[in-house]
Amino acid sequence: MSHPDQPDGEVIAAVTDRAAQRAKELGADEVLEILRLELEHRPRLGRLIRTVTEGGHLVELYSTRIEADPASGRPAVNVVHAYAPAPPWPPTVRIAAVVPEDPPRPEL
Repeated sequence: MSHPDQPDGEVIAAVTDRAAQRAKELGADEVLEILRLELEHRPRLGRLIRTVTEGGHLVELYSTRIEADPASGRPAVNVVHAYAPAPPWPPTVRIAAVVPEDPPRPEL
């Protein structure tokens, strides 16, 4: 369902300050921006974690994995984002957390 002011059904996607800071620390700020742009078109990208009610509105929580880039030294990261479908308008996505994936454990 799309709003008359958003005929393509796109949403507003934003990164929280904390998630942006963590992405920068991990060297993942550029790939996080690419994901943010993708989420404007595909807000349900990733694995659905759960659905909650926040302020009387439905919010869907998703996790998306971004592969590591060994050439740049960037680890794989998991990104958690919250999608609030409309109504209310406009639908929004909030990237809330960027967490490095645990490195593989050596065989014992």
